[in-house]
Amino acid sequence: MMPTINSKIISILRFPLTFLVVVIHSRGEVTHVSDWSHLTMADVCSLAKVFLSDGVAQIAVPTFFFISGYLFFYQLEKLDLSTYKRKLKSRFHTLFVPFVLWNLLCIPLTMLVFYGESLGGTSLPTKAVDYWNNIPWGHIFWDYTSHHAEYPNLLGMPLLLNGPVLGTFWYVRDLILIVLLSPVFYWFLKRTGKYGAMLLLLLLCFRVWPYMTLRVQCLYFVLGGYWSMNKHNLYIENKVLRKLNYLLTVGLLLFLTAVGSYEHFWGFQLITLYALSGMATAFCLAHKLLQHRPDFRFPKILNDSSFFVYALHIEFSLPLAFFVVKAVFKHLPADLLLFQYLLVPVVIYAISVGAYWLMQKLAPGFLRLLTGNR
Repeated sequence: MMPTINSKIISILRFPLTFLVVVIHSRGEVTHVSDWSHLTMADVCSLAKVFLSDGVAQIAVPTFFFISGYLFFYQLEKLDLSTYKRKLKSRFHTLFVPFVLWNLLCIPLTMLVFYGESLGGTSLPTKAVDYWNNIPWGHIFWDYTSHHAEYPNLLGMPLLLNGPVLGTFWYVRDLILIVLLSPVFYWFLKRTGKYGAMLLLLLLCFRVWPYMTLRVQCLYFVLGGYWSMNKHNLYIENKVLRKLNYLLTVGLLLFLTAVGSYEHFWGFQLITLYALSGMATAFCLAHKLLQHRPDFRFPKILNDSSFFVYALHIEFSLPLAFFVVKAVFKHLPADLLLFQYLLVPVVIYAISVGAYWLMQKLAPGFLRLLTGNR
């Protein structure tokens, strides 16, 4: 059994991390601050977007990867063929089936949104038909979209970014791939120990990675596996190291906000270090909360619906939420732009949870397939 405290930390972070993923995608446009001595409300709103969506929220996906690796390798004394097959069978239901279903479901959902936009007069009536006619069916599960990151790594190597038709599911795709490759990394970590883990950590921080579909972020999964194999707690136990990590997180976050996060060369290079530090901070804060309130839990539906919200929000809930918020605040003064930005992810999440609740009532069997029995 996993130590209760680590299990509770993972459970308590599921909802806030999913909410941060929604915050990333509800960012909208930002303008770079040109005069720090005379900040306008538009500048303040842009800084808030960079601070939250491009800063704080960037810990979400790395933490999910790390937790997945931590759970996959937990109490794994040896990864023989039978154990590997058992884990693949489990991940087939929790990862592969939802991955296929959601990418297929994404297409009619996207068309539905386009039809809605055409009725609202915000897009051409033919947009949905054009979308259908131009779908590259052979690429929808792999590289429907493909482009380079805005900047190369420090060695000048270009970084390939691509994803399936449901763009956010690049994470699930890479999780499936890294699970398939788990025996390689298990053998590597068993043979090299902390030195191998340090090497992988450096490769991650400097983004030194082959030019391939599987992104370097998968190494968070491997590092999570190393942490689990060596029976470390998720939180930092040493008080001095914990406080130093807090300072590092805050310092990096302020720097990223000041330079525009990953839209600036050095922001892009340092955001991985921030994600590692911020992830450790999140684990420590969750641990601290549980020390003060051992029985603290978010409402059950928020935890249970996390994967569903992650899957649904980008192609359906997000455009619907933007439409609703803009309709309610049709002539929003500049002073309230920040309020609109803060409201949008809440509305996105509410729509997604509402859809989850409806599916619980109307199609519970299909919902279990979509969520991998989570």
